[in-house]
Amino acid sequence: MGSDSAHGTHTGTQTVRQTASGAPTQAQRMRAAVDSAVALGPGFLRGEVDPDTMANAMVAAVRDYVERDKAAGGDGRPTDAQARHLYPALEELMTCGSGYLAGRCDADCVARTMTEMVHEFAAS
Repeated sequence: MGSDSAHGTHTGTQTVRQTASGAPTQAQRMRAAVDSAVALGPGFLRGEVDPDTMANAMVAAVRDYVERDKAAGGDGRPTDAQARHLYPALEELMTCGSGYLAGRCDADCVARTMTEMVHEFAAS
């Protein structure tokens, strides 16, 4: 991620602002969760990370986000436009990762999801 002077962090097409106290915004917490899963994506897509590890990382990223959001006084649901923009990515990580772990989908499904996530988020 690049920076937008001293005002926030650039995440592709949008800038994520910190709160006045300097604490991460909800959108920054969401983006950190997406980034943690996406970081494993290229290795998974090259066959260096197994599907169980990838799926567990996807689910753990979302659970970590929810925990951090609750600690900040939220409930995990998006509260502004930036968070609403990122929320579907969190839903996809949880749905796909937990679906794989429950045996409702296969590694190819996880690969399709991570291909899209890496394409959308890794370069931004």
